[in-house]
Amino acid sequence: MDFSKVLNELWKIEKIASIEAIKIAKNEDLKFLASKREKIMRMSHEEALKELIKLSKIESKIKIIENINDNGLFEIK
Repeated sequence: MDFSKVLNELWKIEKIASIEAIKIAKNEDLKFLASKREKIMRMSHEEALKELIKLSKIESKIKIIENINDNGLFEIK
């Protein structure tokens, strides 16, 4: 068998495996996201808002901004 034919056959096998893996990953991700959406829809309004704030990392961003201070970098001497 010619080397290019062997390589071509291996490429076809890899391509099929990759396509199958992508389909499986897409299905798993869609199931996961659907369950997340269901969880959110079952939450109370207040719970949903708290979850949104948590996922947005707003509190940690506020702490980072509050910790910024002048370290003397722009002092004129």
